[in-house]
Amino acid sequence: DAPAFVGRLGGAGSSVLDALATASSTTVLPATSIAVAQRIEFATTDNATAFAYAYFPTNADFDGPPGEKPPLLVKAHGGPTACAKTGFSPAIQFWCSRGFAVCDVDYRGSTGYGRAYRRALRGQWGVRDVDDVCAAARALA
Repeated sequence: DAPAFVGRLGGAGSSVLDALATASSTTVLPATSIAVAQRIEFATTDNATAFAYAYFPTNADFDGPPGEKPPLLVKAHGGPTACAKTGFSPAIQFWCSRGFAVCDVDYRGSTGYGRAYRRALRGQWGVRDVDDVCAAARALA
């Protein structure tokens, strides 16, 4: 069997462990079934701009009800100063293949948008980050 995943596991202060999991299936996803990140910008409640990556349902065999938006899952990365990743995520693909949209929020304080954006969370932990997650949900509602 071919490996399904080869990666390095470990963290600060721990030894690195090589992990290998074998495939239980040879299923291949067609490119049209893979949700791709779309960067979005949206207004926050205090008229700043925040960012997120939106993923929309991608299942060629099913469509949602006409004129309705899909259910939305909103997530935020750990932090306070990390960022959303746009690489292949089995968890995001799972939900998108089942008709859900996923929004991965880069709230104020995230890296990758300049020093001022990263510093905007200073003294506002649990306030601006939560506000940005809620604003992202409203922007996609």
